[in-house]
Amino acid sequence: MINFFNNYLLTPYVQAVLFFLLIGLFFLQYRRRATLVSTSLSWLRTIILLVLFLYFAWNWASEIPSSLRAASVFGMFLINLSMIFNLILGSFEERYRQALEAYSREATNKALLEKVWSAGRRYLRTRFFLEALFSGHSPGTFLQGIMNYQIPLDIKLALAKQGVAAEVVTHQTLLTFLAARLAQSTLLPAELKKAIAQTLKQFAEHAWLQEKVDDFLHLAMTDPKKLTDLSGPEPPEDH
Repeated sequence: MINFFNNYLLTPYVQAVLFFLLIGLFFLQYRRRATLVSTSLSWLRTIILLVLFLYFAWNWASEIPSSLRAASVFGMFLINLSMIFNLILGSFEERYRQALEAYSREATNKALLEKVWSAGRRYLRTRFFLEALFSGHSPGTFLQGIMNYQIPLDIKLALAKQGVAAEVVTHQTLLTFLAARLAQSTLLPAELKKAIAQTLKQFAEHAWLQEKVDDFLHLAMTDPKKLTDLSGPEPPEDH
């Protein structure tokens, strides 16, 4: 196995063919992703990797000691690994952005929302895996914090882009969500579930609460920074 790795895979010609094949795959991926997400960072990473690969290839072709030539080939191999990682990351991001796009057009579809969270978790875990290892915190906690912040933010931006945030995210959406979760719960006693259901029913009949919850949800979707200023006077109500 080691001989095959050294004699076939770790050769400059195999690495060169593999690299330009990966470059071709990058261009194909770019054509699909261009309408979903900004690709400027992907271009920058790819250009840097291209320059490094050409540097290692030029070193290998120069009249240098055999040990340095072997190091140059190994450098080509590492560049190809980085290209493969970037392609995988790009594929995960593409699926995530597609899920966001689909959900923003059908914001009441629970299956599409679950798909957004599934694709988002996979993408963010892959993207921030190395940062999580060296964050100084538990990698799981670090990644969970990123997911809990980034995915709702991306959902908010996707909905706002479609102009449906204020219409979809209302007190009725919240009540429907809570009622569905309450019905699915197997941990709460029957009497407590009945009491909570009655509370939700009363909430649904209270116009003042509905109005204030709608205001809160609208701010949360459009300008969450205003939610931190809770000490100011309440604006006058229209009569």
